[in-house]
Amino acid sequence: MGSSLIDMPFITIAGELDCAGLIWQPVIGDEVSFRENLEQISILVDPDGMTPKELRETFIWLPTVEQLVTALEARQAILFHAGLEMGEGLLAYKTVIQCRVGTIESVGDSLRSSVGGGLRDLLYLENRRSFH
Repeated sequence: MGSSLIDMPFITIAGELDCAGLIWQPVIGDEVSFRENLEQISILVDPDGMTPKELRETFIWLPTVEQLVTALEARQAILFHAGLEMGEGLLAYKTVIQCRVGTIESVGDSLRSSVGGGLRDLLYLENRRSFH
């Protein structure tokens, strides 16, 4: 495992994605954070004999933008817009997702955080719909 830098807000979003039910299928090269110490970030280079379940219990997956988009596509959601937006005193990334439950908008300090936040909101909406 090697070290990597990431903004703390995305680690929070990654934890929320995990809680919302995003299932990680571990692959060599995935960026992960230790559940015991979120600031300890690594790249998965050797699973050290751990099963996928054990890896999911040990680490929080920090998906790339591409992996987040793939998760959206798997849920038949369309990434309608993703880009930098500037407004009065605001410089942030905005994501607009169109899906069966409507339109979801998310804003973040990075494209990764913005798309991750949109996927998190989609998962929560889907979970809430399945309970009603």
